[in-house]
Amino acid sequence: MGKMNASCEKCGITFEPEPGFYFGALYVSYAFTTALFLGVSLVLYYFFDPPEWVYIISIIIASVLFIPFSFRYSRILFLYWFGGLQNHK
Repeated sequence: MGKMNASCEKCGITFEPEPGFYFGALYVSYAFTTALFLGVSLVLYYFFDPPEWVYIISIIIASVLFIPFSFRYSRILFLYWFGGLQNHK
């Protein structure tokens, strides 16, 4: 296995994240999770009106299934919004 390059050979952007990158991506992930909680809760409330334990189980299952999406796209969106990648096409 080869060693990862320190920067892109084409555009010169560095591949090493800045110190606040993971902390900032955490906030984007938090927003995703909050929207998921709200969305699942509203759908259950308006269409099914189940007991409280169904809300809890449904939100836990949705959150676990949502982890791969949130893990990847929170970092991608943070890079594009605040990392300056839009100028390095």
